[in-house]
Amino acid sequence: MHPILFEIGGYPVASYGTALLLAFVAGIAVATRRARAQGLDAERVLDCGMLILVTSILGARLFWVVTHPAVFRPPLGSWLDAVNPLQSEGGFGIVGLSMLGGVVLALLSSVAFFACHRLPVLPYVDVLMPSVLLGEGITRIGCFLNGCCHGLVCTAPWGVRFPAGSPAATLFPGVPVHPTQLYASLLGFGSFAFAIWLARRRPFPGAVFFTCLVLVGGYRIALDFVRYYESEVILFRLGGTAFTINQLISLGLVLAGLAGLAVLARRHRLQTADG
Repeated sequence: MHPILFEIGGYPVASYGTALLLAFVAGIAVATRRARAQGLDAERVLDCGMLILVTSILGARLFWVVTHPAVFRPPLGSWLDAVNPLQSEGGFGIVGLSMLGGVVLALLSSVAFFACHRLPVLPYVDVLMPSVLLGEGITRIGCFLNGCCHGLVCTAPWGVRFPAGSPAATLFPGVPVHPTQLYASLLGFGSFAFAIWLARRRPFPGAVFFTCLVLVGGYRIALDFVRYYESEVILFRLGGTAFTINQLISLGLVLAGLAGLAVLARRHRLQTADG
């Protein structure tokens, strides 16, 4: 666990922030290169990438605030901290982010961006969506170094014991937990590779986008069964298994992806038959 990578002039450079920055740079670079290769407007893709930079952080912060109201409720907290980056501990930076909220708002804003500019939405979101998966792979490494987003107790040999003072060690002192950050990172990189492979097969427009929705939603549902969550995020328990708000949203992504694939595949078949 290395929440601080190094210092520049006495200012600490955080692991998670660095990973987040690298994820955006790499994602935008990949998306603009793929846009040029497909004859799309790379400048518009870059503009949309800047929009995603803002909306993903806004969505991640908003979702975390909504699901953790007790942190900001007086007298223990302050509602100003929900939007104020200067936190009560005296540090600078946003304390809580929920990546799934950022993904959802970024997707919605991307679709709206291309629609407002009267560009064909499906080819452009097909170009952008693999970069979301690449960003997941990179950012979750930052989560691991930061010690956040950890899992439940793990009896497998790859369980990780986080150092004293970390969130995981506070909740599960001296006990190994699932490295859910690394699970998510591997799944993100693997899904990115699959999305690039699928795109090279030149399927119908929208196929890559909606397939990625299924991938993101599917592995998030699975991961949440071994990830630790605060009680505010848990919807209900069935036996010893907790079901979370994140899983409900992820299920929505899976269903939206499957529905989109079904509609577009049928349209493609009809167009091919007519042609």
